[in-house]
Amino acid sequence: MSNHADVVIVGGGLSGCAMAAALADGRRRVLVLEARAGKNPRFNGELIHPTGVDVLDARGFLAPLEAAGGARVSGFCCVPAPGAPETLLPYREIPASRPYGFAIDHRDLVEVLRARTIALPGVEVRTGERVTNVIRDQERVIGVESTSGTIHAPVVIACDGRHSKIRTLLGIEERATLLSFTAAALLEDCELPAPGFGHIFLGAWGPILAYPISARDARTCIDLPADMDRGKEAVIARIREGYCGKMPQGVRVSLERALAKGEIEIAANYAIYTDECTVPGAALVGDACGCSHPLTATGMTIALNDTRLLARALAGVELGDRAQVDAALARYQQERYRYVRAREILADAMYEVFRGIDDGTRAICKGIFRYWNSSEGARARSMALLSGAESRLPPFLREYVTVVSMSTSTVLRGEVNDPSLSGRLRSLYGLGRKTLEKLAIAARSVADGNLR
Repeated sequence: MSNHADVVIVGGGLSGCAMAAALADGRRRVLVLEARAGKNPRFNGELIHPTGVDVLDARGFLAPLEAAGGARVSGFCCVPAPGAPETLLPYREIPASRPYGFAIDHRDLVEVLRARTIALPGVEVRTGERVTNVIRDQERVIGVESTSGTIHAPVVIACDGRHSKIRTLLGIEERATLLSFTAAALLEDCELPAPGFGHIFLGAWGPILAYPISARDARTCIDLPADMDRGKEAVIARIREGYCGKMPQGVRVSLERALAKGEIEIAANYAIYTDECTVPGAALVGDACGCSHPLTATGMTIALNDTRLLARALAGVELGDRAQVDAALARYQQERYRYVRAREILADAMYEVFRGIDDGTRAICKGIFRYWNSSEGARARSMALLSGAESRLPPFLREYVTVVSMSTSTVLRGEVNDPSLSGRLRSLYGLGRKTLEKLAIAARSVADGNLR
């Protein structure tokens, strides 16, 4: 095995394989190092928005993934309360967008991607090889130390997930908050209310996400309190007591079968934020840069877009020229945060609103559903933001202000949990506080140059 490469990619999952495929031009030697020799035992993301599917298609991954049994996803079906009317948010209403997303069991996803990546010209994938340190020439990263020895490369790319070891080794600071836990279960032969759509069911402590991952099966991700007992039996009891009754019959029956067999996986939901994702000679990609609550399913789409942006920045760059590499990494960092910041703000806001933790967020939730049901254009604009098809600041702010305006009207009409005068005043106060909070976050991002 050679101890030199043009690019070393740490991590052989979704972002690592997509990054290798984006850089595989037959001339550059790309080395992918994956610590695990087998499949990842932990539950990971599976739902990809159309923007991410475009990247999969461009890299030649989509056709083999579909052949492996994945499912096209037509959009989202949101149910504000048990028995309430459904609101459909189809991707096809987004102008110039692919009309579908994609979902597949994560382990099958990685298996297909690695098989194709290994066959790419100039790409080598080594599994069971853990990176233990980075090599520096003063402040510059020039390679890695792995369990097989020293590997030198002018560019090192970290694709090793939200708890990235490489991020720590590079000295890139993070702000991490544990938000909640997810209990994930396979729903065999599941009858979703809107076939082909991802679903969000509200009314429990946290939102319930369910989406197809094959022609007959679905996955559910149930949001649980961070401070609850995480033993499997306690989690199953909590789901039966507080969540099953919030699901429609077809989904509940499939979930009950999974619970009876004890087939659930538990994962922590973190919000992790960074302000930089590059240092001289190295870059972070995907969840290694940070992540949000998985409710909006933006993580995998952001990761795929990161690989697109970084590959574009490095295209035509002489990797032996440090000045060229540094300029390319600086372009990537700027473009990456411009795309991601709106997603982060939106994911944070949607989770708060769908949890309905106070009068303000409950009022906004009613305003959102009223807005979505008002017109196709309203749904299209919201879905463009949620799916990553739109990332500019002005459309984001216009949408937020419009929803707040509708929420205010809803409160004034008394369509809130507490329609009394004091209840309406609390809702209006909460609306104002949440609006100022999100606008302040957007303003800070503009000042940092991360939104436009």
